Amino acid sequence: MNESKKMDFPELDLGLSLAKAEGNLNFLANATNTEGDQTLTITQGMAILDALNAVQEARAKFQVILHEQRKK
Repeated sequence: MNESKKMDFPELDLGLSLAKAEGNLNFLANATNTEGDQTLTITQGMAILDALNAVQEARAKFQVILHEQRKK
């Protein structure tokens, strides 16, 4: 799609980006949580879980903001 004709939906773009990041982090967390997989250090695993938690919190706060905006 031509950039000049692209519609601007920042809320949708942000929601999609958060969902993509959350999905990727969930995949990494689950992939590194399997028995026998010792490819990451504990610090790396904790960083993945910390990032996942931050994205989930951001998504939840974003939902609250959208809900409040729709009330007005």
